[in-house]
Amino acid sequence: MTTESTAPTTLTPAHPPRETPKFTGVTIHRDPRGRFSVRYPTNWHLFEIRSNEPLVDGEHAAPPQPAATPKAGKKKRRREAKADGGPVAAREGIGFLPDSRDPVSVFTVWASPLGQRIVAEDLPDLKAGVDEALQALEDCRVEAASDTVLGNLIRCERIYTFREGAGEQGAGAVRKRKQWLLYVDTWLICLTWQGSSVAEYEYWFAMANHSFLTFELPQALWFYTDRELLGQLSATSAAAPGNPYTATELST
Repeated sequence: MTTESTAPTTLTPAHPPRETPKFTGVTIHRDPRGRFSVRYPTNWHLFEIRSNEPLVDGEHAAPPQPAATPKAGKKKRRREAKADGGPVAAREGIGFLPDSRDPVSVFTVWASPLGQRIVAEDLPDLKAGVDEALQALEDCRVEAASDTVLGNLIRCERIYTFREGAGEQGAGAVRKRKQWLLYVDTWLICLTWQGSSVAEYEYWFAMANHSFLTFELPQALWFYTDRELLGQLSATSAAAPGNPYTATELST
């Protein structure tokens, strides 16, 4: 007589569930040129982003300053520009990795000079350019899109997936991104959280999203996107020739 065992069978998952990522601290990075500040998890791995070719000389690269008092004068503004140091590259910023073994899962924030002042009326053209760039990505699927205008500041937000590395070797990997494109006066500032896969995107998202939520622009750039203040200053400048900022420089 054969007896069969009725003991329950325990199945061991091939990949045990990962522990939920937790903050051990938060570090604040302040852009050396004063264009933004961003917070990131202290134990994430930081690296610099800088293109090889400069676009403009350092003295013309400083972010715009608020209207100077008569005492400040041109000498002070020249010292401020010099203190920012060096030529502005086509792209400058930082990135940070939650896991150094996965360099594709990364948060990046960088700034690039636009060469012209952006105003609210530019939104249709900017939106079209953003959407055209996404269409160029392979198998791109936009999950969420929004465009926000605050004065002359424009923010294009996109959450999307795309395929990378497809070819003869296989179908490639599906990446997922949340991206902010901020058009601020004469700067493009881009924030991107990218997961090497949809699962990695979701796994680290709560920590990465904290960097979006705590991202800050300096008061000077907010000033230069305020249409009402700029209009008032433009009128004041036209009436007061001694003002260091001219109506032409500040008109929107």
